[in-house]
Amino acid sequence: MYKLLIAEDEDTIRQGIISTIDWNKHNIDICAEATNGQQALDLMSLHQPDIVLTDIQMPKMSGLAFIRSAKQQGYTFESIVLTGFEDFNYATDSIRLNVFDYMLKPAQPSKILAAVLKIIQKLEHKKLVDKQLHMLEHYTDKSIYYDKVEQLTRWFHFPESAPLEKRLELLPKLKMKINNSEALHVGMLSLTPRQENQFMVNDYELLKFACINITTETLSAFYNNKIEVIFDHDALVWIGNVSHNYEPNNLKSYLSTLLDNFKAYLNLTICVGVGSAKESIIDIHQSYNEAHAVLDEQFYHREEHFFFHEEIHDAVEKQILHDKELAVLEDEIITHMYNKMYDSALDKLENWLSYLEENSYYHKEQINLKAITLIVEMQKFVQGNTLTKIEWESDLINWIEQLPTMRTFDDMSSILKKIFRNVFEILTAEKSVHHTVQRAQAIIEKRYSDNITLESVANEVFVSSAYLSSLFKQELGINFLDYLHQYRVAQAKVLLTKNLKIYEVANKTGYNDERHFSSTFKKWTGITPSRFQKETKIVK
Repeated sequence: MYKLLIAEDEDTIRQGIISTIDWNKHNIDICAEATNGQQALDLMSLHQPDIVLTDIQMPKMSGLAFIRSAKQQGYTFESIVLTGFEDFNYATDSIRLNVFDYMLKPAQPSKILAAVLKIIQKLEHKKLVDKQLHMLEHYTDKSIYYDKVEQLTRWFHFPESAPLEKRLELLPKLKMKINNSEALHVGMLSLTPRQENQFMVNDYELLKFACINITTETLSAFYNNKIEVIFDHDALVWIGNVSHNYEPNNLKSYLSTLLDNFKAYLNLTICVGVGSAKESIIDIHQSYNEAHAVLDEQFYHREEHFFFHEEIHDAVEKQILHDKELAVLEDEIITHMYNKMYDSALDKLENWLSYLEENSYYHKEQINLKAITLIVEMQKFVQGNTLTKIEWESDLINWIEQLPTMRTFDDMSSILKKIFRNVFEILTAEKSVHHTVQRAQAIIEKRYSDNITLESVANEVFVSSAYLSSLFKQELGINFLDYLHQYRVAQAKVLLTKNLKIYEVANKTGYNDERHFSSTFKKWTGITPSRFQKETKIVK
């Protein structure tokens, strides 16, 4: 736990800071309290805190004098100062003492906690950097290492570059730990920053070294130390000797530990692809290509982290352009679009995505190309059917640029559905609407949280339900029920940002069944209510 010393002469403020924040939850120990600067200085030798939170104006010794004296005595710590006086001299003195943060009293507990957590991020970063620098100082064979990386990269990408005899000669010369007397296979690891935790190593080269070190330390036991780990562009790659009775299941427990280590030490999640074992080092390019290919399986299997060539059956390579069923669905999307049947177009888009997910033998590059083709068709339609300046044009470019980088099919689907929904909302909103539909819209806006139906609204506007349904389709390009769901989902988005429970939001927006609400919300937003709530919290 990180140790925090609090120096504050006002008892109510000091006890308030201690009691209103759950310090243990954040792995922080209040190691000492002081009522003046001199007492705080006397406590330093006994507790040696990592962080000091101190008032400036205190009896016997001020907070800044305490920090200055503690640093002169050789104590290392980060500090936050509190003061009730907006005095520029205090601020400049704080800067000279390298104080981490300067806050005016009364400071909110949430702001104090936020500052302390930022300090912990800084300390964690420094700890990791110090460890890696220490290891680098003891890494003496740097030139041999780079030669090793160059040769392995060549063997992966240019199998004809060196015959077997040359490779066998280079193994001892470059002090490689692998041999050719046992089978070998290649593993490949891709890295993903964890969005929920912003801590990240700034020095990319240092990060790469840390990744190599963690992978080597974690997997060496499985390979009996016969493993080499390098970076090939942005992917971490290893090659290791495996026993004759090797099975993928034997490696999975080590990979699980590797996943945990990357999360714990680098705040990164990983995805791993492993090629099949080869009898000779001359064939390792095949295992490399297999590892690279199965790594792309994460595009369809979002929650999985490990993919083995032996466990994935090779599908017959198919070209997406020759898929007649997919072409029919695309024609239907475009036809519904031009007929201004926007709800039907969205339903067909859902069918198109479901078909691709169920027939997951197409490579993600082919799917991305198809998605971009659909967007281009939608753009053509918009340009010929609206006079309104499309405000989302810059967003559209950003979304299209993001498509090739999407790591999973779900991410790609969300972006594609978001584009189509935004376009349809603009097209629906810009036309003048029949007065009967306007009156129905007003009823929905006023009583969307009630159990309203097409029939009840039709009665209130004095038309038949069939006529009202026809009017909605004609005027808005969407049926009554889908319009009602769209409006409710829009209101639900607002409520979800207010930290209400999912079932509470469901009830407040006219859904008695939470599951029905969640499925409807996902249909119109591409994500679940819980995920939407989580993402809006991250943005805030």
